[in-house]
Amino acid sequence: MNKLFIAVVTALSLSSCSKASQHLEPAASAEAAQEYITEEMVAVSSTNSNPASPTDTRKLIAKGNVDIKVKPENVDSIYDNINALIRKYNGYKSSEKQNEYRYSVSASIPSASFEDFTDALSKVGGKMSDKSINVQDVTDEYTDLVSEIKSKEAALEQYRVLLKRANKISEIIEIQTKIDNLQNDIDIMNGRRVNIDRRVAYSVVDIDLIIVKKEVAKDDDDDNTPSFGSELLDSLSDGWAIIKFLVVFLLRLWPFFIIGGAGYFIYKRKRESKTSSKN
Repeated sequence: MNKLFIAVVTALSLSSCSKASQHLEPAASAEAAQEYITEEMVAVSSTNSNPASPTDTRKLIAKGNVDIKVKPENVDSIYDNINALIRKYNGYKSSEKQNEYRYSVSASIPSASFEDFTDALSKVGGKMSDKSINVQDVTDEYTDLVSEIKSKEAALEQYRVLLKRANKISEIIEIQTKIDNLQNDIDIMNGRRVNIDRRVAYSVVDIDLIIVKKEVAKDDDDDNTPSFGSELLDSLSDGWAIIKFLVVFLLRLWPFFIIGGAGYFIYKRKRESKTSSKN
């Protein structure tokens, strides 16, 4: 009798254990999935928190400004020289404008050739009156941006997993809204990342050709001390300019010469008439 009782109790115990395990399987599975998601989030978070190693390439944005004074008759040739120089360094013109006093062009040059290009501008002609270079380090900004993109992409993947498991309409709508917002944020940040990559890869050089008169351009020459020959030529040129001015000025007064001559002739005839009448 005792043996039979023990056998029955054992059978019931095994049966109840089997049923309990069946009820616990879904819960255990959900816990495992949650554990997996948590572990993935921790892994992503730890990856993003690692600082950039010293060997990482720095993200530098270089920009240059160059002013060149040119004589009016040399503008076209210097313009052609600048275009040839841009092509030589595999660059392109991003903007261009011109008026009677200034010709301006923005050239985008591969960053590896930036320094060589700005140095070569001193040989296109004219006189380089100003040159400035500014370099901005955006490495930290870029690293933070990439980390944020990875973090949001990991969260986006998690929400997509949850969307597949959702059964209620309200849950599906809520999860899909979060997915759309995350995707929009990722697209915007990727746009910023691409823009930084482009500005790092190509440096912008703003070139201004300042058109000046011959006299001003002459004063800007490296040697400001005129030679005796140049002073002599300038004196002859100035004297000839004065003569031309006087001739032109006198020719403009021809009506007064005619009127004055006619008046003198009439005065002289009247005087002669009075003298003859007295005699």
